[in-house]
Amino acid sequence: MSNQEPNQTPNYQATTPSTQPTESCGDHTGGETTDNMSTSQEGSRETALFEAAQQLASVGGWAYDLRTETFEYTDEISRIYGREPEERITLATIIECFHPADRPAVGAAVDDAIESGEPFEGEWRLRPADREQRWVRVYGEPKRADGSVVLVRGAIEDITGEKEHKERLSRLFGTNRELLEAESAEAVAGVAVEAARNVLGLSISGIHLDDDGALVPTAITEAAHDLFGEAPTFEPGEGIAWEVFETGEPQKYDDLQVVEARYNPETEVRSELIVPLGEHGVFIAGSPQPDAFDERAVSLAKILAASVESALDQLDRERQLRRQNERLEEFTNIVSHDLRNPLSVARAGVEVAKSESGGSESLERIERAHSRMESLIEDLLSLARGGQDIEASDMETVRLEGAASRAWQSVETGDATFESGVNCKFVADPSRLRQLLENLFRNAVEHSHDPVTIRVGTLADGFYIADDGPGIPPGERESVFEAGYTSHDDGTGLGLRIVQTVADAHGWDVTVTDSESGGARFEITGIDT
Repeated sequence: MSNQEPNQTPNYQATTPSTQPTESCGDHTGGETTDNMSTSQEGSRETALFEAAQQLASVGGWAYDLRTETFEYTDEISRIYGREPEERITLATIIECFHPADRPAVGAAVDDAIESGEPFEGEWRLRPADREQRWVRVYGEPKRADGSVVLVRGAIEDITGEKEHKERLSRLFGTNRELLEAESAEAVAGVAVEAARNVLGLSISGIHLDDDGALVPTAITEAAHDLFGEAPTFEPGEGIAWEVFETGEPQKYDDLQVVEARYNPETEVRSELIVPLGEHGVFIAGSPQPDAFDERAVSLAKILAASVESALDQLDRERQLRRQNERLEEFTNIVSHDLRNPLSVARAGVEVAKSESGGSESLERIERAHSRMESLIEDLLSLARGGQDIEASDMETVRLEGAASRAWQSVETGDATFESGVNCKFVADPSRLRQLLENLFRNAVEHSHDPVTIRVGTLADGFYIADDGPGIPPGERESVFEAGYTSHDDGTGLGLRIVQTVADAHGWDVTVTDSESGGARFEITGIDT
């Protein structure tokens, strides 16, 4: 390929094949079909095409004249096909450079263009003489004269880099599941550096994670270990890695020799790419060659870093949930034993005192206080347990009508009436669902002065519980699910909060509105029924 100045007319070569080729290849560059095109018009437009193509990297222009069987092409065609500039290329040799499995498709595309006069475009594999398999995008546009196609011209673009980028991107997304299944930060880092090496081709790379205010090497590739030995720990303010971690902005250094803030002035690394991992640390890739990382490499490294950050965020959330569950378990144990046991002793003492004294108003007040304390303890335990994560092993298919009937039988309902005719089933934790239903039933009974009718019905994505009681004013509907909210003197203010926590634990939504009879209607939605 000749070295041309940008403003020079590109050299192109013309060859006449010794035999009529049966297959050909080409690219579509656009343009209008013209009848009765003169030879001078053809020449000027072909030259313009070649000039435009030659200015673009990895794009070569070509034209095949059916009248003279002449194949013309720019120097870039030689480079794409792995040929020396002085080596003549014919249509036959062009076809031979395509992958054997793709040659029929290339030939058919050109034949169809000649027959129909319609342009074509395709992506096919090459097998150049001195390189590995490559990909090209071929455009071809037929031209007519006197009603017949006399010329096919177009461009060929080397898209090997584009194809490799897409393949790496696909493989990179394939590592997401492995990252999310990793059970520790060290495991996440290990998966990430393996992906950096095997998928992105970043043989010198590693991950440093924040540990007590320092960036500690957590996983590095074998090539990085061979080059550095023991990877350094970056203290606050040390090196460009800390700067990236602190600012949260990725940085690409094409030549570390001119970067004053580099950690090791004697480093053999010339190019370096550093991408932050949120609050967790940084991903670092290096190369002994300058200008080693193009925009595609940077883009893929950012995607990998984002996946690593998500996996580490998930580990943090799981760790936080475990701590919360441990605290909840500790709380329920305290309430269940340390409070309930003394209360039982106190109640027993009251019973003894009543039997000895024949009962008194003071003892009755103490007994009522004990009953309220017991109710509060039960509700606190329900609230704590209702907000805990639901294990998959606790989930099973439940029938709403059966669950509602059992919950109704567990509540002191007095003269209330229960109506249900639902035929619906879904997956839930049966014990938590019972908590939810019991508290909704109890709420309806306790807040109605007259005998109340409570009805259970189904929705498209859930169910509802409605009553004909006094209802809930619109201005209070936002606050009814808050702990401590109650309009009943003896209420604990936790019943509807328990309903909310149980719904949240299942991933359901709970809202309150008016029932058809003017009472309250609680809708539980977001359920796969």
